[in-house]
Amino acid sequence: MSKSTFFLTLVAGLMAAGCAAKQGEPIDFATACKVENDGKYVELTGYLQDRGSVFCSNIGSSTVNCGMTLTPTADSKEGFMADIVQGSGSNEIEKFEGSYKKDDLKIRDNNGGLVKIGDKVKLTGKFSVPPDAKGCFMHADRIEKQ
Repeated sequence: MSKSTFFLTLVAGLMAAGCAAKQGEPIDFATACKVENDGKYVELTGYLQDRGSVFCSNIGSSTVNCGMTLTPTADSKEGFMADIVQGSGSNEIEKFEGSYKKDDLKIRDNNGGLVKIGDKVKLTGKFSVPPDAKGCFMHADRIEKQ
């Protein structure tokens, strides 16, 4: 093997390793909002809900994020906010009009497939828990339909 072929093979291998999905630490809904989870990169499985509205903004971020609710069961009243980046690619929610129907929301999973409100998903992202452990939320950067 020539030096240039070896070098190209090495670079390609390193690039592929760098593209591997970052794994989140699995946590349960029952213990999710504990202060110990603040700042952790986690994964949680639940159901995406809109709770009658979705608020999108770029407050404190260079991207527009839309807040969805992730609930432990399809009919649960409990849950927490999960911010999803607004865009047209994988792991994003497409821009929608202020007045929408649930079917208008186009959320793309990690493979680019559509996820609907009420679907079971696994979200992976950075978790935030305020000091009083109320109102915890996550910034989801990976969405997997379950």
